[in-house]
Amino acid sequence: LAALAKEYKVDPPALLTLKLALAAMPASYDPKDNSMVCTGYDKADLAALAKEYKGFLFLAKEKPDVPKADGVETMFVPLASDFKDNPIALASPVFEALDKLPRPTLVACKSGRRARVVIAAYVAVRHGGDADKAVEFLRANHGDVADDAPQREQWVRGAIAAFTTAPKAPLIFRQLFEKESSTYTYLLADSVTKEAILIDPVDLTADRDLAEVAKYVAPDGTQGLKLVAALNTHCHADHITGTAILKQKAKVQSVIAKAAGAKADRYVVGGDKVRFGSRWVEVIATPGHTNGCVSYVLDDRSMVFTGDALLIKACGRTDFQQGSPETLWKSVRGGIFTLPPECVVYPAHDYQGRSASSVREERLLNPRLGDHKTLEEFVEIMKNLNLPYPKKIDASLPANLLCGFPDEASWKAAAARERARHAAATNASGLKSDAAALQYARCGMRGWISCASMK
Repeated sequence: LAALAKEYKVDPPALLTLKLALAAMPASYDPKDNSMVCTGYDKADLAALAKEYKGFLFLAKEKPDVPKADGVETMFVPLASDFKDNPIALASPVFEALDKLPRPTLVACKSGRRARVVIAAYVAVRHGGDADKAVEFLRANHGDVADDAPQREQWVRGAIAAFTTAPKAPLIFRQLFEKESSTYTYLLADSVTKEAILIDPVDLTADRDLAEVAKYVAPDGTQGLKLVAALNTHCHADHITGTAILKQKAKVQSVIAKAAGAKADRYVVGGDKVRFGSRWVEVIATPGHTNGCVSYVLDDRSMVFTGDALLIKACGRTDFQQGSPETLWKSVRGGIFTLPPECVVYPAHDYQGRSASSVREERLLNPRLGDHKTLEEFVEIMKNLNLPYPKKIDASLPANLLCGFPDEASWKAAAARERARHAAATNASGLKSDAAALQYARCGMRGWISCASMK
């Protein structure tokens, strides 16, 4: 491989992916007959490589001027180096080309990154791999920690989800609304097994949610769904989660991010899946509004439930609960915005009567986080929002840290203690009540809500 790199004047790490790509394939996939390699290339040197390969697949934003070679079949697919600009639909012509081209086939791009992404997705879809293994392969073999690495990983996951041959049951979907805090709760269910999940339930409407689950009528006339889990996108400050009520009445599993520091039956991190029947949602870590925010992406990449990280033409505040505008920028721009442009964005709140957006719309039109904004502009916007102290934070945060008041005496006592601390801070500093309390909140959990006081 080193000799090839020297002879053909290409980047040695890119050529080394010959070995890595073959190692990632199942044992039943014979490398002698079907070997593929991804590599950087110099146009003038590709003719020499024709002695080694029967098929060439070129990946570039614009079609390269590649010399023809006798006995070699050549195909081209337009693929940009920035995977934010590559719709998942482009995986179709890529996979079709790799199916048609004779082996051994060379997959070539300028640096080898696009080619490795394509091979990781193709092997998983056509030869029995899965998304987690494909992403693990990319992380182990890319040899870089570039800022756009999450975008490539999301593209691989999206392509695998979109082109997997395993049939999925049709989705049952309901968007429900709680008017006091303008919170959306989402009901998703597998139409065959009837297993269901709720995302961001609210205590005030938990009974309504359970009624919605019970009254669903299937085409065959059977009634009711089986609620298996209640998921929270983060530890909310503007309402009390309905998780505890749902656990008491429906025996569901409560789910929240491990980083949230709240009580739950299951703690999740980025890449985890929460399954309901044959369907699932995948966890994307999207901290920034709080340090424990996650978003949930539907298995086919058609929907993403963003909590407060990304709202419709807005985003969640970053001035309390260990929030950070820089972290939120990275979460949205490097995570949510790498999903397919047509992916529907379902937020936890909207205050103007809107129900959904899309990744494409938010990239184009979001006045804070859109593609036309810089990080510096975003940070300045967030620092000057001057939002009031959340009205229900004194009761909501202590309760939500306990999964939604499973012990009513504990959370009420904790809330009373925190109000007393706020009052003491106001007396000591002379600040207004809201400002003093907000200063406590800006410190995150430290000195505001402690594990000891919860116990």
